[in-house]
Amino acid sequence: MTGVLVALFVCFGITGLGTVFGRRLLAGLDPAATLGVAGLLGLGALGTITFFVGLVPFRFGGGAWLPFLLALVGTVLLVAQKREAIRFSLPKGPELLAVLGIAVAAVIALVSVLAPSDIMDWDTLAYHLAVPKQWLAAGQIQTIPTIHQSFFPFTVDNLYIWGLQWGGQQGAKAFQLAYMLLGALAIFGLARQRYGDRAGWWAALAFATMPVVVLEAGSAYIDTAHGLYAGLGIVFAAWWFAEQERKQMLWLAAIMLGFAAGSKYTGLQTLFAVGFVLVAAGAATRQASAGLKAGVLVGIVAMAIASPWYIKNAVVAGNPVYPFFFERLGAKGWDERRADVYRNEQQSFGVGRTETRRDITQIGHAILGLAYQPGRYTNPAPTQGLGSPLAGVGVAVLSVLVLWAFSGRLTRFEGPILGVIGFSLVMWFFLTQQSRYIVTLGIPLSVLAGGAFTRLRTGAIAAGAVALQAVFTLYLFYSQRFQSQIQVVTGKVTADEYQNLTIPFYASSKAINERVKGGKVALYDEVFGFLLDVPYVWANPPHSTIIPYDAMQTGEDYVREMKRMGFTHAYISLSRVVIDREKAQTWIAAMGLQGSPVPLTPETRRDWTENFQEKWRVLLADAVAEGRLSVVDTPRSGILFQFN
Repeated sequence: MTGVLVALFVCFGITGLGTVFGRRLLAGLDPAATLGVAGLLGLGALGTITFFVGLVPFRFGGGAWLPFLLALVGTVLLVAQKREAIRFSLPKGPELLAVLGIAVAAVIALVSVLAPSDIMDWDTLAYHLAVPKQWLAAGQIQTIPTIHQSFFPFTVDNLYIWGLQWGGQQGAKAFQLAYMLLGALAIFGLARQRYGDRAGWWAALAFATMPVVVLEAGSAYIDTAHGLYAGLGIVFAAWWFAEQERKQMLWLAAIMLGFAAGSKYTGLQTLFAVGFVLVAAGAATRQASAGLKAGVLVGIVAMAIASPWYIKNAVVAGNPVYPFFFERLGAKGWDERRADVYRNEQQSFGVGRTETRRDITQIGHAILGLAYQPGRYTNPAPTQGLGSPLAGVGVAVLSVLVLWAFSGRLTRFEGPILGVIGFSLVMWFFLTQQSRYIVTLGIPLSVLAGGAFTRLRTGAIAAGAVALQAVFTLYLFYSQRFQSQIQVVTGKVTADEYQNLTIPFYASSKAINERVKGGKVALYDEVFGFLLDVPYVWANPPHSTIIPYDAMQTGEDYVREMKRMGFTHAYISLSRVVIDREKAQTWIAAMGLQGSPVPLTPETRRDWTENFQEKWRVLLADAVAEGRLSVVDTPRSGILFQFN
């Protein structure tokens, strides 16, 4: 709990610094929006500064007091400011329930922060926390060739470097809870300023009870944080277009979009969409020059802010957006086979895909499907529609999109917003249809939810959709997450017991930490290396070209090369074996783990060897059968081998 309190205090103090240094930019904003936006700007700046600090060796160890000191200064400055009080007097009528809904959502998220991450929190354990943990161990930010996500823009993830030092998982995940609270504050203030007091509450409720927002506020995923930067960038750009005398709105848009592009590659899509719509809207209103200048300004400023990540990738990997667009840009440590595997995985989400392309006639089905078949847009098993609805965007914001699109009441503010959303949805349809990738669009739609309530004849429908979504979201999380997580938070179940029950790899990680001290382990079909305290590598071939499987032809070759690279152990997961049960039994028998080795048939050996994703199974089976690897432990979810 201490780590959570420290992280939240730092976010509060950083908000204070943001109000001081961003005074001119924030002038004229609603007081609530001022605080929310200041906090978001401050955290973006801290994450960016951390990149440069992290390039210098040994700066992290013992340096966790630096953000705390900044926060202390910011807190003093915030308290000392004579600023209009934020008008948070409790509303009357239905809006009072909005306050309750936001509070309950925040409590559910807090419980998730305090509880250890489980298998539902996949990317948190796979790389969002694992990469900063490795950087802390190394004493600086460096490349991790076998975890390609370590090349992603990390402006938000960098905050976890500090949070992990303050309180492990809890300290890191608390930043996302802060993003949820700051986002609700900013959206409340902007909607209140644009559409009136009552609109603010409905807007904040729409945002705070989007399922994916509640889910990620208790995790170390970064889609909500990224979405706030990108989504508010859209809002500020549209606000400038509606009131062009307010130049600071354009600067706010540029800075927000810079942090968006600096935290996730999809920020580039939003930046492109905003620039395109500004130019197009300017031309459509006989202000082509103003629209063009605005688009260019936003693009230059945003890319200047995000550029450190892209420059680093260009220098280290030869591709600024590694590992994407390999067929056009190339990359070190990657090839066409791996690019195809990654592209196919990204394309497995959503609907409308033929064998070779997306069918544009299915775009309406894809967008509305976010509401009526959310399991197609998130893991696990999206192709079967078995993904968790907890990661969906919900019905409310999609309803608001439809209501505004057919309202006939669009102004110079709502028009550009819907233009950017439409353009973004087309890109989303063709690239990867993951629901969490369009949290960005839920941000301006939340603002418009408040506007729909006060400005449209269908306002009651918008309010009803937001209210029903809030009730459904809170019930969903209470029944599927909160009831189990509160057990470990209150101590009725220990953290070890909880993780052992909810993470198949947990027992194996304990065994590996004990058995591999002083060594290095190759992980096969397992990516939760965050649970390990020993050096590890994602060893499956699609992750990188670092391990030269193509040059290995025998079990002896495999062992020699792996030992040359410093590996002392190999672990294979049996909880996520990606071949069917019959093939798994054949593989285990070939290793001789159930008696004398049973050699693979010539057909099976040929098929597996010719498949670059499966060849390692043949090599490892041969090495085990030949006695070059020996079993040292068989924890619940896999087998740990030692190189002899």
